[in-house]
Amino acid sequence: MMLSMMISEPRQSGNDIDVYLSPLIEYLKLLWDQGVEVFDAYEKVNFNLRTLLFCTIKDFPAYANLSGYSVKGHSACSICEENTSYHQLKYGRKTFYIGHRRFLKCNHLYRRLKKAFNGSQEDKIAPPPFIDEEVYNRFCNVNVTFGKTL
Repeated sequence: MMLSMMISEPRQSGNDIDVYLSPLIEYLKLLWDQGVEVFDAYEKVNFNLRTLLFCTIKDFPAYANLSGYSVKGHSACSICEENTSYHQLKYGRKTFYIGHRRFLKCNHLYRRLKKAFNGSQEDKIAPPPFIDEEVYNRFCNVNVTFGKTL
C-alpha cells in the first residue's frame, strides 16, 4: 500500500498534523499488532499479513513538523547536528550548507572538484554516527504536545 497525502490549508498545520495522521497511525498499529488475513493467489492459502511504515518522503518544512527537529539555523542538518558545515551569505542573512562531500569515500572524485562546489577540496571526514544510547539520551526528555489548538 502506498499513501500519498497533501494537506491544503490557508496556513501550515504545524504540530496539528497529528489530527490528520491519527487515523493512519491507528490503522498501522492494528495491522502490526493483529495483522489481517489475506489470500495468497499463488500459493492458494490464507495468511496473516502484518505491515509497518518503512519510510516517509517529505520536504524539509514537513520534516520539521513531523519530527520536531529544527531545520533552520546553524545546526539544521539532522545527520551532522552541531557539526553542520554552514556559511552566511556575505550580503544577506541567508545561511547555506556545505561540507556534505565529507560523507563520500576519501578517494571519491567529487571530493577533489573545486569549481563545481565551493572552490575548495573536501578533506574533512564524516562525523561518526550516533549509537543507540546517544540517540536515546538526546530524546528521552523531549516533551511534544500534539492536538488541535484553537
